[in-house]
Amino acid sequence: MVILGALFVGFGGTVGYAQEALLSAKKDYITCWKQPCVLVAGSEWSEKNPNGIGISVRMGTQSGVTDDQIKTVLTRDFKKVGMTNIKFFFEQSDAPAAGISFHVRGGTTELFLIDNVREQVATIAKRAANTNPLFQ
Repeated sequence: MVILGALFVGFGGTVGYAQEALLSAKKDYITCWKQPCVLVAGSEWSEKNPNGIGISVRMGTQSGVTDDQIKTVLTRDFKKVGMTNIKFFFEQSDAPAAGISFHVRGGTTELFLIDNVREQVATIAKRAANTNPLFQ
């Protein structure tokens, strides 16, 4: 229980949810026959959108935050560093914690947990914004 409280504070502690409407993640849930669906879909989308970021989220059974909170906070964080070309892919997993991966140009990052995912935003956005032809 202490961990969930810490995760919420770390992820949403600076967020004024009462003052800002949450973005809905309901239409971002997907299903497919290739498992895990969100990793495949995020990778494929990012390959077709080389200067964008696919964000795959596997919601946990005991996540300390909601899907709408994850989408709202990460969208805002990416916007702060100048990245607006992002696409979310959600699915429900049977693991207790939520896991989030980023996809740039068809590649996939490691799986991040709620407590450390926001630290990755600036680095991932910089990688996606790189227009060097060697990385296209």
